[in-house]
Amino acid sequence: MKVALFIISAIIVFLYIGHFSLTIKPFNISLMYWHRSVGVVIIVVGFIVFNAGERITGYKEGFQDGVKKSIEILERNMKSKES
Repeated sequence: MKVALFIISAIIVFLYIGHFSLTIKPFNISLMYWHRSVGVVIIVVGFIVFNAGERITGYKEGFQDGVKKSIEILERNMKSKES
């Protein structure tokens, strides 16, 4: 339900940005500034791709840091048991 609401609101916003007009007699649909809507879509997609890349990088670095810390803790425990 939330996804459908988001999609509908996004379509309405993009139509508003592009100055959508609809005339009944004669029937005519025009999107005068369609390039603005396309530009906004491209910018939003760019932010999504950038965010996904940064998130993946963060997970990789966090995993590697966690492995290093785990190895350090295990080595300390092994040394304390030997003593």
